[in-house]
Amino acid sequence: MNLRVRPWLDRIDPYRPGKPATSGDGSLASNESPIGASRSVLAAISRAAHRVHRYPDPLADELRDELAVRHGVTPDQVLVGNGSDELIYLLALAYLARDGRAVCADPAYRIDEISAHVVDAHLTKVPLLDWRHDLFAMGEVGADIAYVVNPHNPTGTVRSRAEIEAFTAAGGAGLVVVDEAYIDFADDPVELTAVPLVAGGRVAVLRTFSKLYGLAGMRIGYLVADPTVVETLRKIRAPFSVSSLAQAAALAALRDSAFSEEARRYSIAGREALSRMFEEAGYAVVPSQANFVLVEATDEQELVARLEAAGVSVRPGSSLGVPGTVRVSVPSDAGRELVARSLGVDSDAVTAMVERA
Repeated sequence: MNLRVRPWLDRIDPYRPGKPATSGDGSLASNESPIGASRSVLAAISRAAHRVHRYPDPLADELRDELAVRHGVTPDQVLVGNGSDELIYLLALAYLARDGRAVCADPAYRIDEISAHVVDAHLTKVPLLDWRHDLFAMGEVGADIAYVVNPHNPTGTVRSRAEIEAFTAAGGAGLVVVDEAYIDFADDPVELTAVPLVAGGRVAVLRTFSKLYGLAGMRIGYLVADPTVVETLRKIRAPFSVSSLAQAAALAALRDSAFSEEARRYSIAGREALSRMFEEAGYAVVPSQANFVLVEATDEQELVARLEAAGVSVRPGSSLGVPGTVRVSVPSDAGRELVARSLGVDSDAVTAMVERA
């Protein structure tokens, strides 16, 4: 028997994660939380570990109910997944397989792109306009799914809810999938979120516990959508894809609002300080609403090497579809010192400047 790989898989350039540095403080390539998870999360994981011989709740009902209350929707509008990436693959399987059509920004979030190719869909990538989604041009493309990553990765830029609502109403796509992985770091997440648009039936919103809540290693996220979309995805998802430890951690994280607010404030202040440091060193920075900044660098490799020499790992823009840039995650206090040292700027002076602003 000759085993043949499906020919369309040759189109896929595999996902390449950011490389960690020798220290956690210098690992600024993957947009992880600089302060980790809360103590209540760690305690919840420890308690849940005593029941790992049992299968997890297949639908994460307790977590789903709590998320529904938080977002003002019904539980049948929420689906919890093994990270938001699992949900992106399910969306592709359900709505793009066998010649479906998708549209996204260029650069795309890599999993949006890869999942479309996995199911042999037609993917149109529309270049950014002034670092942001060109929603007008994307609306000219007929598609089953339009992906809007808001805030966008790797630029950190946003489109308003009104702009996304107008884009949806224009009718270019059957389903608009708004990925809000980084929305908690926006200046006004409540005003920005597209969750209120879900009621119209043509918008689905993705969220993750990896960023604000510091649960990247747990792999848990969720989708808010019309019940018909949720029911369709439930049919094709693995029955126990979200572990009991992840469910316990996510519940504890949701309930520890003091810690999540601290993480939000820390990241926003850290983003401002990080931007100022690069600007002090002579670099332009794209205004960000995420937990990272995109730095414009004529000599991308020189800046990457300069940071690496100080023990800091970052993502070269060429690996993210934006050559001539470098993406840098918001660091811890110790990580900020490493960045400052590599750039030759005074970290304390910059921090004081941000605090006075």
